[in-house]
Amino acid sequence: MNNTFVVSVISPVFFALLCLCVFYAAAQKPFDNSVFTTVDDVRMHYRHWEKDLATARGSIVLIHGFGGSTFSWQEVADSLNQLGYEVVAVDMPPFGYSDKTHRINQSVTAHADRLHALLSQQLPGRTWHLAGHSMGGAVAQAYAICYPQHLVSVTFVAPALFSALRISDKPVRNMLRLSPLRFFFGELAEEWFIREARLERLLSSAYGVEPSREQVLGYLYPLTVPGTARAILSAATFHEELYELDASMLSVPALAIWGTSDTWVPYASREQALLRIPEVSLVLMEDVGHNPMETHLEEFMKHWLVFLDEHSSD
Repeated sequence: MNNTFVVSVISPVFFALLCLCVFYAAAQKPFDNSVFTTVDDVRMHYRHWEKDLATARGSIVLIHGFGGSTFSWQEVADSLNQLGYEVVAVDMPPFGYSDKTHRINQSVTAHADRLHALLSQQLPGRTWHLAGHSMGGAVAQAYAICYPQHLVSVTFVAPALFSALRISDKPVRNMLRLSPLRFFFGELAEEWFIREARLERLLSSAYGVEPSREQVLGYLYPLTVPGTARAILSAATFHEELYELDASMLSVPALAIWGTSDTWVPYASREQALLRIPEVSLVLMEDVGHNPMETHLEEFMKHWLVFLDEHSSD
């Protein structure tokens, strides 16, 4: 039998089995501190590092970037919790172990509203320190503008900041939503693109250093949950901003942390948006890439803890 044929058959079967195993694990409980809930008909997964609220130094919410999950913040969350903070890290759909339904609105303001509903429903009565990485930085920015009364501070890490968001009506999207090609390309993406070697190359580019295998697998497993790739491909057509926002509307204490070697969301590409935010502090980490909280944890924490201490909720 032709070896190429055998590989072509076995590889898809192996990948399908891997996806089923990951999906089964996700349906149970991917982490010891995992919590699943439903918010506005969207199934959400988050991790909760608990602390007695009477003695906690504060409560912190962490939002990952595009392609990430709660894993992106795991070491930061562990460190913060050991320092006395209550910490919540959220999987923003369709990433991590949250809902893979491809018709979920994935706009910045929709994510912010969904996060607010989750926190109000599951963890009411807190005021939060909010942090967002990359795409999650834009979600954190929208949240801080829309719900400042619920925040003590906001921190942007290598953020995809916006100068302004506008509500736009594009009827052509309704045609694209009916396209069977989305399902076809989603299947191809899950079958051929989400692979360990490819992901390792992407992380090397983002990190600016070689990732460990643990880091590669930490990103890989959630991406192999069935339906992820198809939902990601749907983002462009199910992406309707709910509000018109301007960066100048942000009113809570803000910090931006960037690596000077970030080639994914370089500081220069978002400098004008940052300049529109009133009284935001800026930290530039020398020779650091797009994921400073993962690659340079100690230095990152040193900068962030100074800011958190200055803006304590006490």
